Amino acid sequence: MSLLETPWTRRHLVPKAAPSQPGERGETILEALVANARRTPDIPAMRHRPDGRTWEDITWSQYLTAVREVAGGLAEIGVEPGSRVAILSENSPAWHIADLGTQANGCVTVPIYPTSSPAQIEYVFHHAKVVACFVDGHAQMGRIIELREKLPELRLVVLADGVRRIGDAGIVELEELRAMGADRLSRHPDSVDRRMAEVSPEGLATVVYTSGTTGPPKGAMISHHNIMWTLRQVAAAYGLGPGERLLSFLPLSHIAERMTSEFMPIVVAGETWFARSLASVADDLPECRPTIFLSVPRVWEKLRDGIMRHLAGQPVLVRTAAERYMALGLRVVDAQQRHVEPTPLAAAAYRALDRSLGGVVRQKVGLDRARLLVTAAAPAHPDLIRWFCAIGLPLLQIYGQTEGCGPSTANPVDDLRIGTVGRALPGMQVRIADDGEILVKGDNVCMGYLDDPVSTAELIDEQGWMHTGDTGVIDEAGNLHIEGRKKDLIITAAGKNIAPQGIETDLANSPLVSEAVVVGEGERYLAALLALDMEELTRWAEEHNKLPDPDALSEDPDLLAELQSAVDEVNARRSRAESIRKFRVLPHTLSGAAGELTPTMKVRRAVVSKRYASLIADIYAD
Repeated sequence: MSLLETPWTRRHLVPKAAPSQPGERGETILEALVANARRTPDIPAMRHRPDGRTWEDITWSQYLTAVREVAGGLAEIGVEPGSRVAILSENSPAWHIADLGTQANGCVTVPIYPTSSPAQIEYVFHHAKVVACFVDGHAQMGRIIELREKLPELRLVVLADGVRRIGDAGIVELEELRAMGADRLSRHPDSVDRRMAEVSPEGLATVVYTSGTTGPPKGAMISHHNIMWTLRQVAAAYGLGPGERLLSFLPLSHIAERMTSEFMPIVVAGETWFARSLASVADDLPECRPTIFLSVPRVWEKLRDGIMRHLAGQPVLVRTAAERYMALGLRVVDAQQRHVEPTPLAAAAYRALDRSLGGVVRQKVGLDRARLLVTAAAPAHPDLIRWFCAIGLPLLQIYGQTEGCGPSTANPVDDLRIGTVGRALPGMQVRIADDGEILVKGDNVCMGYLDDPVSTAELIDEQGWMHTGDTGVIDEAGNLHIEGRKKDLIITAAGKNIAPQGIETDLANSPLVSEAVVVGEGERYLAALLALDMEELTRWAEEHNKLPDPDALSEDPDLLAELQSAVDEVNARRSRAESIRKFRVLPHTLSGAAGELTPTMKVRRAVVSKRYASLIADIYAD
């Protein structure tokens, strides 16, 4: 039996009938929205739970009406085309409406992570010259009010959820803004349409700030054409069309989530459902049953661990069948990766278990209708991808960056190469520079950095190649293998250049480890700082009859022995120069609030190294 005939490939490779292409719906996201409202006015565009319990629909006609009213309201207040308008909010329909309403007024959206510190908010507002800001509640509004005196250009704050206090100057509720817009449209019916018509595909749509792992964030300028062209390539590559369903829960201020759960459903006439929070995703998935699901490796790891815990609690016959199913699935995946056929007996047994047990697992987790499963924003361990493939959920790793409007390379569903980030998407080019840096070229490449010509010249060369800052290699089949960040290379005392990213990904594959930071610049050997996963640590303590005290457990001999086993397993697959000789357990998990992680949960290596300099010095003291 060819693997291309296994249950999961049959389910995922069936093309949808006549997928609608972005070109058919206009050249800007606004034109696509208008097209949907005209063609399918009463079809749901978004679903959310405003009361936290009951799902409510927002149709395409309601969506467009809200967008036009927000645009009219901004115009009525005097926000001119070209102005920068920030959004500081959790995911919600109001986020989408604010974004599209801003663009419909000819303005430029500046998304800000809701977890940003006051200093980060102030920096972006100053750098982008933000004149108006949408916030989702009183907590975020309070943060803006505290900064108000430092933000002289900010003239308007729009409160999406809540009631403004009497006397709050420059603050309006979203419903008030929409009412102003509706009134303006009653007096000047074509005023918004005229501004929308003036939005050019080549014009600036949004400024998205990088996470700033090595310095101040830079504002990537993304055009309307960048957005639509990129979506066109992805939609064509995966046969996406009307009826796609997505669950929105990662921050919309991240380009991957915004492109996937906000813009893509508009382009293909799909449907966005909003999770109540990141913590509720496991509960929201079975209700949404998305056809497209994007997440980061850490969430995929939690989903895997949850499935395994559920199966471990089943009767012995079910547990035995599950173990057999997993083992057979991994054998089938291994055969596919080696381009060989699994034995007929193994193939038949796998098909039978996949139809029964596998189908139940996929339905319970809420991914039984999923056609496209994606992990992005950080490296995913190959074992994690193998595991999901084994249970009939082919997990594709995509590579890209903010400056490339999201994806540049991706694995196809029918030729998933585990351990790679796939090949360049249609219309995009990828090559490796002489120094090993990954270069990208295509209409997905942004317009440069806002008010930063020096950094723009470093980003995009004279031939139009974008310098990603990542290093990698392209194999004979054209698949890209990521090695790490150029700036993160560690040069040991022996002169060895070592990319730490892959080692850190392997270390973090241990359930007990949430983050790993490899150190060793100028030293004789590599070491690692390990931050523990508190949830797994608590579970481990219960299983070993120990008190769940993180401080005490960080020095517990049994725990250290288990961590050493995980380190030994990683070392067994690497050269001596790449091996971790020593490790230390950090006293707490790394966090964005402490400045150790970026808003996209990437480690700020310089911050961690400085904060734990004495711990690192202790490692190399002898």
